[in-house]
Amino acid sequence: MPESRSRRRYIPGPRRGDERRAALLEALDELLETRALADVGIADITRTAGVTRSAFYFYFPTKAAAVAALLADFYDDMTLAAADWYDDNDDPPLDRLRAGFEASVRTWRARSSLMVAMLDALPSDPEVRELWDGWVDGFVERVAERIDQERGAGIARQSIEGRVLAPPLVGAVFHVMERDVRSIRAGKPPADHVAPALTEIWHRTIYPAG
Repeated sequence: MPESRSRRRYIPGPRRGDERRAALLEALDELLETRALADVGIADITRTAGVTRSAFYFYFPTKAAAVAALLADFYDDMTLAAADWYDDNDDPPLDRLRAGFEASVRTWRARSSLMVAMLDALPSDPEVRELWDGWVDGFVERVAERIDQERGAGIARQSIEGRVLAPPLVGAVFHVMERDVRSIRAGKPPADHVAPALTEIWHRTIYPAG
């Protein structure tokens, strides 16, 4: 057998089930571009995705479960965007934070319709509120862990633990994110100061002056 063929390996393509699940999530995401979450029904999702209603229920028991899947994907995207700060490297903290926030802002702006749909649904939809709160709690836990790692390395301030600093810092990010995505959805141009402002707040709070 030639060497080129002996090294060849089989890489499976997406299964039909995976394609249908992805189509349903893409349809929900697309519908949220123009409608509030409350105005999107399962029939709308399946019609847009080109699949049956039974196929929807095979993957998601409720509409909220489909929303949770979208949020889980977005959580992964946001975590990846902030990897410069979350992951160990030798760059100065200010540079790591700046790179992380610049990538994070680009990421949430790319999903502004999902963010606005979620925010609009929070006051009236208990399931969405529970999903959102759990999503935010995941960020708080991740940030607290990273702050404590920075403290353990002697880089961050030693006076305040991560579990104390993380909630207000994450809260500031989500407050800024909400204002930013709502502004963009209203047709205003993206503001240039968002990532620099968050970088400054986090850097001054977590790290010693100098």
